[in-house]
Amino acid sequence: MWERNDGISESHILQNQFTAYLVTAIHRRKIQYMRSKIQIHQCEISLEIQEHLMSLLTEPDMQDNLPLLEQLENMKLRKTMEQAKERDLYIFLAKALEGRSLAEIAAKLGIGYNTAASVYYRMIERLKKELGGEKE
Repeated sequence: MWERNDGISESHILQNQFTAYLVTAIHRRKIQYMRSKIQIHQCEISLEIQEHLMSLLTEPDMQDNLPLLEQLENMKLRKTMEQAKERDLYIFLAKALEGRSLAEIAAKLGIGYNTAASVYYRMIERLKKELGGEKE
């Protein structure tokens, strides 16, 4: 019934080659599947961030009914906010306006806490620099 595969006979060599082929094919397919999942996930996060940013930026003010960036009277501040990367602006606004924790923001974006913190504090430093504030 069971026969030990010694790898010498022709059928055993063929079986070993086919097994190696299957293992390699499955391994490559698994890698391809994971790469496509990561790519899809990155696109979904980008779209999710864009939608959230647009909802934040178009949130009407009680007095002016203007989008958030258009409400900024300081042109330097406005220019700096408009030039910021989407992710940086999202992290800054989520922390500053919504009061969300950096850990929560990092988890939502799929980045590390230290990355979210450094982006947030870099954005603060950039704003200080543009507005003529002192560096700590």
